[in-house]
Amino acid sequence: MKSKLAPKVLMACGIAAFGVLVAFGCGGGASGVSDAKLPTGVRSSAIEHEACDESGNKVEVLDANNDGKPDIKRVSKNGREVCRISDLNHDGKPDMFEYFDETGQLRRREADYDDNGVVNSIEIYQGGKLVRRELDTSNQGKIDTWDTFDPNTGAPLKRERDSNGDGRVDQWWTYDGDKVSIAMDRNGDGLPDPDSTVVLGGSGAPTPSDAGAVAMADAATTPPPAPPSISMPSPNEPAPPVAVSDAGVVGKPQRGGAKR
Repeated sequence: MKSKLAPKVLMACGIAAFGVLVAFGCGGGASGVSDAKLPTGVRSSAIEHEACDESGNKVEVLDANNDGKPDIKRVSKNGREVCRISDLNHDGKPDMFEYFDETGQLRRREADYDDNGVVNSIEIYQGGKLVRRELDTSNQGKIDTWDTFDPNTGAPLKRERDSNGDGRVDQWWTYDGDKVSIAMDRNGDGLPDPDSTVVLGGSGAPTPSDAGAVAMADAATTPPPAPPSISMPSPNEPAPPVAVSDAGVVGKPQRGGAKR
């Protein structure tokens, strides 16, 4: 039976609580190279992990399930939380990184959905609202899918995909309510082919022009769910019971990405 006692909150400064050194690239903001430097139709596929620097900063460690192992690390600088590292499945390795802006709002989230020790999802936030998501869906250690969201409503606006791994976008997804239109480039000229657009959802059935494309698009329509943000108790108040699990990432895909 799991203990119902309040989670233990430990205080540390500059100590790696998980015993895992994260050292795969260090990006200061959005991952990848600026699109302006790349040829038309080419998107950067590099996965860049942003460091959550504990050195010289205050590190608050939470043992959420009272097993004697840290599950969450909250890193603060000058009295403000700057980043958070979480071990959602209690295996001793971090699988979610969250970063916060000067106002305390979430600005970036990195996640390892399949618990294999590698980041395969990067989300970018503005004003605490999701505006972009980059995914490694092919287990190749590189970004192959780029999603854009409406910062006001959170609704998806478009998706670009490199389905064959050649570094060039060959699928363009556009969203209109519950209707998704997917244009594809099959001849490799970098442009959507007029006769290869697939429409899913909406008032009618999927366009039957390409059954294989419909099956592929239908399987990829729903991106991996974002893991839940976990609130830390105030160090000045008694810590309430906390249940940390993978409940927020049910159905997470078995995919990989770049090493953290």
